[in-house]
Amino acid sequence: MTFFMRSLHYMRFICLQTAPLKKSVYILSALFLIACQPTSPTEALSSDNNEPVDIPLISTDSVTITPDHILSIKPTRYQPSLGLQGRIEPIKQINLMAAQPLTVEQVLVSDNQWVKKGTPLLTVRRQEILNKAIGFDDTETNIEAELNTTASNADGASTSDNTSQPSVLNKKTNVINDNNRAELTSNSKDRTTAKQSSDLITLRARFSGRVENLSVQAGQKIEAQTVLLKLSDETELHFISTLPIEAESQISVGQTVNFTAEDRVDKFTGQVSKVQAVKQPIQLLVYVNVINNEVSRNQLAPDMQVTGRVDYGQIEVGTIVPKIALHNVDLTQIQVPPYKPLRSLTANIWIIGQDQRLTRQPIEVIEYDPLTKQYLIAGISSDSLICLANLPIESKGKKVVVS
Repeated sequence: MTFFMRSLHYMRFICLQTAPLKKSVYILSALFLIACQPTSPTEALSSDNNEPVDIPLISTDSVTITPDHILSIKPTRYQPSLGLQGRIEPIKQINLMAAQPLTVEQVLVSDNQWVKKGTPLLTVRRQEILNKAIGFDDTETNIEAELNTTASNADGASTSDNTSQPSVLNKKTNVINDNNRAELTSNSKDRTTAKQSSDLITLRARFSGRVENLSVQAGQKIEAQTVLLKLSDETELHFISTLPIEAESQISVGQTVNFTAEDRVDKFTGQVSKVQAVKQPIQLLVYVNVINNEVSRNQLAPDMQVTGRVDYGQIEVGTIVPKIALHNVDLTQIQVPPYKPLRSLTANIWIIGQDQRLTRQPIEVIEYDPLTKQYLIAGISSDSLICLANLPIESKGKKVVVS
């Protein structure tokens, strides 16, 4: 008699001898029978989320797996694209900066004021007074460089511009040219007075925009390299994104960029206006002008963080795989909208070749589908099979046996 039969006989005996426990004994018998049932193959190869459990048998020259560990290639078409990220800022913005010590005579605007092109902003006077009457040549050659404006243009470069009134410059030049050196030496006091008068400079707006960061006031003495104010035209916006230099052949001026902004539901459109390679560090700068329409005017503002994509090339073919097929990669970054990586995302995958041997192949993860919880990947040929088993590196090159 088997152990199982003896157990049942013993429980019947207890049941006959102890009537009050009859119901409990039947329950125990049922549980015992269930526990003795063998586990089905499907249950043995499945986890809580219905993904195969890795139970391959690995020998010296082969790996034995089940059919559930094999995934056929299912071609899927997709459009290649690049992720762009940046911060919204005005295309036209300029910082007015003193090139040498100045005294602010008048402040003609207020902070956050919108001004038109040519509007007087400030009047200032140079603090430096020439002590040498024959310091003539330096004065004449440097007068146009004593006040600079540092501008952030669309290409991010700094430029210098003279904002002195032409009439003042002409007057000063005439004073110098109409008097000889002897007259300047004998009349140094008069020359100094004329110079002080000509040093009064009016700063005007180079373009229409909003006054920002106005931090000076009348009578204030300021040092060289001090920023007087910032002027920004917030009606024309753009953002600048960085890409690896390898993407230079995939992006060009005129391409359309679709993007979203933080805390905004609507989608916006931009256009690549400039692509610039830089050396320190080696990378690609992509300038994207915002398409000016009602949606962008009402919702976008400077300093907003934006994320977008630009399509390139022809339609390509990838395949869909579950998460268990991907190794050596952090997938959390694409499990949130827009479900595509901002930069190229590389993972490893096990491939069964036509010779039935395993290879560990790098692939690119293109997109995540939150509905199916599957991933679109690119980089494998359609004549291969994907192995879903989580194998050690030593499995590379071994022959696959399916049982």
